[in-house]
Amino acid sequence: MEAAAVANGKAEGGGAASGMSGASRGAEPQGAGPEEDQRENLEAPNQPADAWVAPDGAFAKRILQPGAGLDKPTLGALCQVFLEAPPGAPLGYPTDCWAQLELGEGDGAWDGLVDACLETMVPGERAELWAPGGAVLGLHLASFAPAPEPWQLDPAEKWALALRHKERGSERYRAGEVGAAARRYARALQLAIAAGPAPPAPEHTRLRADLHANLAACQLRLAQPAHAARNCTKALALRPQHAKAQYRRGLARAAMNDLEGAAEDFRGVLAAEPGNTAARRELDRVGQRARERDARLARAMGKLFS
Repeated sequence: MEAAAVANGKAEGGGAASGMSGASRGAEPQGAGPEEDQRENLEAPNQPADAWVAPDGAFAKRILQPGAGLDKPTLGALCQVFLEAPPGAPLGYPTDCWAQLELGEGDGAWDGLVDACLETMVPGERAELWAPGGAVLGLHLASFAPAPEPWQLDPAEKWALALRHKERGSERYRAGEVGAAARRYARALQLAIAAGPAPPAPEHTRLRADLHANLAACQLRLAQPAHAARNCTKALALRPQHAKAQYRRGLARAAMNDLEGAAEDFRGVLAAEPGNTAARRELDRVGQRARERDARLARAMGKLFS
């Protein structure tokens, strides 16, 4: 991947990666509601009936002690939190002690769930977070310092933060932590979009294209081909010569059975890079799939009119 971040912010129309913080931003738990039918996603048969389920079904929350006020932390906020977790839980945040957490900075597999849950909490609140598989985490939010609003950061600060998240995302991707990488890339993309002028300068254009392409690589591995295809299309709109974005869009289209679209993308890569063996291999594969599909259709039509 190009060296250069998801954070957990929302990518520009890119869709959220699994476990991404912000899934429930601004939502107020009120007990069971329209999201109730998504509880099966949690695979937690012992989940209490009065739990509130995040809109994306990623986690459930049960309030043990209400807090005070209306303000809730957002990405970048500094939170004083006591986090309880079962042994071996995939968390990067400190557990079983009071600690200051910066939302969006955790790279553990469940840190994004903790972020998303904290974004629904008010100071003084204690809650249970029901994670996939039925694991229960305890969260107590004592207080938080709000994150700076985007307008409070100058472009240079946003640019520096975007590059830092991009680098951290690449580190996490190389380590095989795809969900954490996706959160970093999304956060970097959010910052890069906010930092750049309109129209964007060439360096902003390159960074944004690379971030869309890198986020797409994560989404492919997370089995989110529709999101990956959209991010690749955005990357190509910024840099039409972005071969990695076109190759990844071909993979995404093939995963969605858009074989003609996939073949078009792979041919585009080969036109720019005739020696690209991966694109050649994938073009041969989608060509074979298309021939098999057409043969099945011909047999079906033959039976229909026989």
